[in-house]
Amino acid sequence: MDRSRVHPIVGGWSYWTFEVELEGPDEQAESFEPCWIFRFPRNSVVAGNLQKEQAVLPVVAPQVDFAVPRFEHVGTWNGQPYAGYRRIPGQPLSSLPNFRSKLPDEAAGPIAAALSLLHDIPTSLVAGACSVEPTVDAWRQRYYELRDTVRARISPLLDSRVLDAVERGFERFFREELATLEDVALVHCDLSCEHILIGDDGSSVTGLIDFEDATIGDPAIDLVGIYVTYGMETVEKVLDCYQRALDVQRTLDEHFEQRLRFYTWMASCHELLYGLEEGREDPVEDGIEGLRLRLGNAGLF
Repeated sequence: MDRSRVHPIVGGWSYWTFEVELEGPDEQAESFEPCWIFRFPRNSVVAGNLQKEQAVLPVVAPQVDFAVPRFEHVGTWNGQPYAGYRRIPGQPLSSLPNFRSKLPDEAAGPIAAALSLLHDIPTSLVAGACSVEPTVDAWRQRYYELRDTVRARISPLLDSRVLDAVERGFERFFREELATLEDVALVHCDLSCEHILIGDDGSSVTGLIDFEDATIGDPAIDLVGIYVTYGMETVEKVLDCYQRALDVQRTLDEHFEQRLRFYTWMASCHELLYGLEEGREDPVEDGIEGLRLRLGNAGLF
């Protein structure tokens, strides 16, 4: 009789996630092999994002040379949809030994190539699924709305020095940094090292996962995870490979790096908002501390 084991995957803000192991062929040794990942949305907003993933990922899959989740089990539990997909081979970049110390030299090129493939997918194919206009103006409007949210919910928690830096950061972003962004692309929009799967040889990207935040926007945002973990020197190494992988007609604009720093301190704002929504003190405290540090790195103090 087939048997299985279910293991919760801890972490993550949006889903309850489980790895399901099925019994392997050696029954006497009771060997189990990880086979499936199941994700259960924590709220109705995340449930909507899951439906977006179901529409976007079938478009992405045939146009890239790495794997993305293919939902084979979908259903409803406790009034919310859920989905399961076969586990993609490879291990998260974040699980490599001493991963924070240095990105392996052989991984920079494959990561850049994966990003270039993702960003080259025609936005017309996914605009409907993402429910956004594929324009720079729509991306700008996203951050006008986010600024309003930050002012309403986060600003009362900040001292005057940090608050002034936040306002200057938004103003500089709208006035200068977005001015040189000429085009948008399909972006993962939450590409932490946990979401990049690396092959056993350490020199290939086997997959990208967790596309719940996928949208059409600034490609710079997909370098935030690399920047936060490894720093700007590593980002520059990846960008060098990225530019060589892109169509020769496309180049990185002069404010690419400045926008990367903006999206990085905005990530601390998202952490703060998550803490406030969940009533958890740790993300709020960590978000405020991270905001101070990242605003400084962006030259806003």
